[in-house]
Amino acid sequence: MKKIEVKTDPEDAYGFESSTFIVRKTIRNRTDKRGLTKVIIEVQKHYYLGKGKYDDDLRRISTGIWINPCNWNKKNEKINASESDSDFKNNEIQKKFAAVQTFVSSKGQQRPDQAYVEGLDLSTLVAFFPARPENKKCLYDYIEDYITFRKGQRTVQGTLKEFKSMQNRLKAYDDYKGKKTLFDDINLTWSDDFAYFLNNVATYERKDGTKVSYQSSTVGKTYTILVTVLNHFYKRRNELQINLSDDFRIKATGKSQNGFKRGKKAKNAANPLSKTQIETLYHYEFKPPHLQRTKDRFLWQCYTGIRYVDAFTISKEIIIKGNGWLRFTPSKTSRYDIEVEQPLSAVALEILKKYDNDITQLAITNQAYNRELKEMFTILKEEYPELDYQTDYGTYASRDTFITMAVTGKVDWKSILKWVGQSSYTIMDRYIKIEDAIQIKAIKSIFSKPKKPKSK
Repeated sequence: MKKIEVKTDPEDAYGFESSTFIVRKTIRNRTDKRGLTKVIIEVQKHYYLGKGKYDDDLRRISTGIWINPCNWNKKNEKINASESDSDFKNNEIQKKFAAVQTFVSSKGQQRPDQAYVEGLDLSTLVAFFPARPENKKCLYDYIEDYITFRKGQRTVQGTLKEFKSMQNRLKAYDDYKGKKTLFDDINLTWSDDFAYFLNNVATYERKDGTKVSYQSSTVGKTYTILVTVLNHFYKRRNELQINLSDDFRIKATGKSQNGFKRGKKAKNAANPLSKTQIETLYHYEFKPPHLQRTKDRFLWQCYTGIRYVDAFTISKEIIIKGNGWLRFTPSKTSRYDIEVEQPLSAVALEILKKYDNDITQLAITNQAYNRELKEMFTILKEEYPELDYQTDYGTYASRDTFITMAVTGKVDWKSILKWVGQSSYTIMDRYIKIEDAIQIKAIKSIFSKPKKPKSK
């Protein structure tokens, strides 16, 4: 009996499974019509389940040798001399036993020479070793692990949905290629193939049932999310024994797309309410009580710029300085320790006071909130057709409104970033047109055409 201790590759993304294998020669406990039994090799896997629990798994491999069970020496694990051709049979059994030991010791990587060990079938042992190519976890599986990890980090549902969409596109690519993508495959050539698939093969179905191709911005977002996952596992490649190169970090030079990432970053235009629209909303009294509360929700966001995911978590426990400052860490940027530091406006303080400094009273699901916003703006559109209200304003329009009011009020960008909890100026690209309009107005005002002096 041979005891082999093997530390196998991880069965999940964040833990090693330490296993012990026992390999031994034995015979079956039944005979055939001839009264003979088969000599087999047993491989027992003893592994840790976690929380102090262990389990065993037993697999049997045929040696193809039949003997009289009375001629088997259990202690020495060999055929005794009473069996005809005992030396030949023991030699054949030993060769196959040695091959099994090698396979187990190498964690399933070294297969025996078939010409040397004729008729040995090790397929029953393959499942013991996830690192074998046919069992190795693919990129899709690791993305699933990453999504689970992010759930544990309390990542917002919208972000989790983006990771899931990227995972589904990878699954479609794997199906198209007819094989699973492994970490070993990730290089520039793989990126060429994946980009070709997304740009020329893949489609998605619209609500009306029509199938359309992905836009370049969607391809770009897919790659951005994929690189986020790859970065996560690249940092843990040694602990997890992952063979992942840093090719995914290669950046394009100039205007060419010779880097790993493909597609273009989407630049959605800002969709704010105008000053007149927001003032009209503020003074309008809705008859249905639920719309009055939705009005308060939207105004709270318009006058603080807080994202939906954080807007209705503001309670007495949130640090509100005596001089009317709001300070908290947004969910989306919590990983980067970026905080919102904002002096609250008169309208924000008014709403805060109305709900006794506990905006959690206005908590609502995103779906219900958007539905009530549509109802609210439909009424305003009918009441004030000249103001051109849109009925599809979503929660993000409130953040657009806050930043736009700050920009048109000539607040410096550094302060705006601090107020809304951002660190990058590039994220504000969507508001550049607003800034441009202010500058054009300033140029026209400051450098206007000189007026002709009045004659004396």
